[in-house]
Amino acid sequence: MTSHPTGNWIIEPTSLVTLTTEKIGPTSLEVRAPVTGGRLEVTAKKALLRLELSLAKLKASNFLMQGAARALVKRYDGDALIFDASGAITTVPWQVRGQARAGTVDIPMSVEATPDPATAPRQLKLGGTVTMEDIEIPIPGLSGISSVTFALDGLVGLSQN
Repeated sequence: MTSHPTGNWIIEPTSLVTLTTEKIGPTSLEVRAPVTGGRLEVTAKKALLRLELSLAKLKASNFLMQGAARALVKRYDGDALIFDASGAITTVPWQVRGQARAGTVDIPMSVEATPDPATAPRQLKLGGTVTMEDIEIPIPGLSGISSVTFALDGLVGLSQN
C-alpha cells in the first residue's frame, strides 16, 4: 500500500478542466470549463472528491462547437456540473467513481486523481472518461448521434482546510 497524506483540502476555483470527445461525425469537440469549487477528503482507506464546474462559462474549440456546446447545456438546464465520488486509495492514481450531475443529466463518472506532491498535495491531477447516453446534439447533420464519450483532463489547485 502506497503512503499518502490524510486530511481535508479545498479545490481552488482557479483551474480549467478540459473535456474532449472522440470523433462526432466529421469533427470532435473540446470544451474547457472553469472550476468553481469542491473538496477532497482523504482518510486512511479512501478519498472523497467533490468537483464543481461552471458549464455556463465553458469555452469550446471553435465557434460552431461552442454554440452547440452551450445549446446542449441550455437544453438540459446544466449550467453547473457537480461530481461527487469516492474510492479506495490503495494505488496512485486514486480511482474515484460517482455521479456527475448537471441539470437534468445524471451520469456515472470515473476519474483518476493523482495528488502532487504525494506527501503534501498542493495540486490534484484529474483524468478519466465520461459517457453521456440518450442526448441530442444540436449540430446540423449530427442528429442521429445519441451517445458521446468525453476524456477528462485537469490540474486543480488544493489548499489545506
